[in-house]
Amino acid sequence: MNKKITHILSLSILLLTAIGFGVYNTQFATVEQEKNNETEVYSKELASLSVNDTSDLMMESTSEMTEIMSINSELLALEDEVELLNENAKSSYYHDKFNGKKTASGQIFSNKKYTAAHKTLPFGSKIRVTNNENDESVIVTVNDRGPFTKGRQLDLSKQAFLDITHNKGAGTLNVKIEVLPEDYEDSKLDLQESLDEFML
Repeated sequence: MNKKITHILSLSILLLTAIGFGVYNTQFATVEQEKNNETEVYSKELASLSVNDTSDLMMESTSEMTEIMSINSELLALEDEVELLNENAKSSYYHDKFNGKKTASGQIFSNKKYTAAHKTLPFGSKIRVTNNENDESVIVTVNDRGPFTKGRQLDLSKQAFLDITHNKGAGTLNVKIEVLPEDYEDSKLDLQESLDEFML
């Protein structure tokens, strides 16, 4: 009798263990399936989000590139308006004895200002003067007539002259003279600042 009871109890324990293990496996499989489903949904959302973000970034990048190209086109168009007056002119500079004297335009001359004398250009003309030896440039305003020394086409203020030469003892320079369009400096500055904003 005791042996039968023991045998029955053993079988019952085994059966309960098997059932419990089966239930555990079922619950484990259900939990794993739920995790897999959540992961799949998350992955799809992440993939979808990534595509949208990439699309937005591409659109933003394309928009910026279009704007940059537009600004560069305007800068090129501005340079196209620059008139080459003389590709190889001889320029000298004012002696300090002219400081404080009236120029042909009526303005008072100063060797510290960025001005120039030319025989024919209208007063107020903005010109870009480039040293042909080193490509250094300076922008000056024509406010006087001259020079009247043979073989020279331009007189620069001393400040402008020294800005474009490394040889402080030079008395003349071979320069390129370009006449700038009206509001050239302001227009170029505005365009350059707009371009710089995209580089930050």
